[in-house]
Amino acid sequence: MKKSKASIANILSFEPNESELRTQLGHKNMDWEWFVKASSQLGVMTTAYCRLEQKGLLDLVSEDLNAYLSGITKINRNRNQTLLNQVKELSALFNAHGINHVFTKGCALLASGYFKDFGERLIGDIDLLVEPTNLYKAEQLLLNLEYVSAKPTLFGKHKRHRHLPRLVHPDMLGAVEIHSKLLRKNIPKVLNSEEILNDRIIINQIYVPNADANLDILILNDMVNDFGYLLKSTNFKSCYDSLVLEQQINPSKDNHTTSKYHRVFYTLRDSYFEPLAEGSKNINSSVVKNFYKHLNKNGIVRRIYTGLVKVNIGLITCLEGVKLFVKNKRFRADVWNHKSEVIKLFRGEK
Repeated sequence: MKKSKASIANILSFEPNESELRTQLGHKNMDWEWFVKASSQLGVMTTAYCRLEQKGLLDLVSEDLNAYLSGITKINRNRNQTLLNQVKELSALFNAHGINHVFTKGCALLASGYFKDFGERLIGDIDLLVEPTNLYKAEQLLLNLEYVSAKPTLFGKHKRHRHLPRLVHPDMLGAVEIHSKLLRKNIPKVLNSEEILNDRIIINQIYVPNADANLDILILNDMVNDFGYLLKSTNFKSCYDSLVLEQQINPSKDNHTTSKYHRVFYTLRDSYFEPLAEGSKNINSSVVKNFYKHLNKNGIVRRIYTGLVKVNIGLITCLEGVKLFVKNKRFRADVWNHKSEVIKLFRGEK
């Protein structure tokens, strides 16, 4: 098997490629140490292990490695079950106090039962969207239960963010992020928070977005919030999630042909994965597709391009900071009181 992202993608794929994979994985030169490292870096190690099991290929994995990967997947499976229990408690709490809410991203996919194995997906925080009018009420409910709010950054303290600072409980596994909006910039024609709340469904006592909205959220979170659209980078976790969701729905052609973010996401994904749904096929030209493919497979070009984009993002962030400094007296005072931290930030120090 070649040491490439495409090799990991073939394992994650829902294409009927078991015979081909058996030949590749069973080759004497198969480097399983590389497989563990590469899949871990892409955030899909437990996903890849579960897919190998679902494809009946675990007999090709050594006993020691199988035990190692099985152990990690079991830990993740138990962790996800614990997170889901916490989500149910939070959902009951908000329902009891009349707070209109919906859980999103990883926990929503987990609660919706989209994955064949609870151990497949690595979950970070518990994300939920609430009506802006109930934002601080929801936060206070958790503070009353001994959740502790993280200290906001100097910049974030004076600039309204899409979610409140993370809330952590000493006896709970998941940190909670309460969102008033889902994206760092408003794109109402593509993702409307009010519509997501209105169209929510309930599964296993938990409010989640419908499958179409889940797909839009994961794509736009990757493309907008994580700068995937600018970086032109392929997020394997998001790609796999989209493939899982495509087994539940047939994406709307209109949405994907009008949103530039969807088009870029699918173009990047198509470099490694075959689409399952007709509506998810992108319409970008072959020139654009080849450029993205080259960008993601050439290490030197990738590093140069990423560096330039990050400089651009940094300049935009600095410009926003300057505007805030000019307009906001309290921000100017905070900058002066924390000038040593600001100097370190400009120097790139932690």
